[in-house]
Amino acid sequence: MTSNIFSKYDQDFVDAMATKLRLNREKNKRNLTADEKINQLIAEQKKGIGEFRLSLIREGLKEFPDLDPLTALKMMEEFGA
Repeated sequence: MTSNIFSKYDQDFVDAMATKLRLNREKNKRNLTADEKINQLIAEQKKGIGEFRLSLIREGLKEFPDLDPLTALKMMEEFGA
């Protein structure tokens, strides 16, 4: 019977790689343009948001590049827009 328990070294390595991948994804996401972020939304999301709101979100993403489109939508809904 083999053990599925990682050694401390192996677990530290797994944790370090997970952190590295997460940071890399976050960095790549930050480097996307507003249009690229909008294009990553699926068709159903775009349809549900609507063209007018998408145009507002696109302008917001240009001013605040770290903003996520879905977070921007949530913020708009909280303000009643």
